[in-house]
Amino acid sequence: MKLGVVTRRGKRQEDIRMFSQFFEVKVYEIPDNLPELIDEPEKVLKLPEDFDVDMIVSFAAHPDINLELIKQAAEKGISLVIVSGGARGGAYRQLKEEGERRGVRVVWEEICCTTPKVEDEKVGEFFEHFGSPELDVLVENGRIKDVKVRRSAFCGATYFVAEKIKGLSIEEAPAKAGYFTQIFPCLASRGHKGGIHKAARAHKRAVEKAVDRALKD
Repeated sequence: MKLGVVTRRGKRQEDIRMFSQFFEVKVYEIPDNLPELIDEPEKVLKLPEDFDVDMIVSFAAHPDINLELIKQAAEKGISLVIVSGGARGGAYRQLKEEGERRGVRVVWEEICCTTPKVEDEKVGEFFEHFGSPELDVLVENGRIKDVKVRRSAFCGATYFVAEKIKGLSIEEAPAKAGYFTQIFPCLASRGHKGGIHKAARAHKRAVEKAVDRALKD
């Protein structure tokens, strides 16, 4: 499967490295500093002719760029665009409506670790590796002996959490998973209502489910 990534210049390099372990990745960079409103986004984003990918993950974090990306994806016959952050409320609805009009499925989540699994014959393989976190754990004497990442958040936080919870008791591991998610260099918003708390809960639940499966087995 060929994966396209649109990102700000020099950003999301760790994500790209992880994607490249599983897929052929083509990257298109846009300037890091962009104005709040872009009247002619086609002058900022112009996917090259050889950008022949099956799906695109956008870290552009700009509604005007993402809207233009959907238009160009449709022209290239790319059927799925994941927009990671950078769209809220009306902006997201506009992206989704534009995608529906042009035959492009648009998936958006505020934080990458709540991206749902998409069943699709052409691009479903991506969601076997990335999206909402999923883990397997080996429990021995009430402690986490080993952890396997089945599906990771785009940013790699899941791999970080997996290493950190090894050796912890099964009672403390879920809460500590949430804590370690919050100290990982995640780009989710901070503050009382920030997305970082959703990320923490997603990893906490992933560990709880993994422990439950391990105990049943």
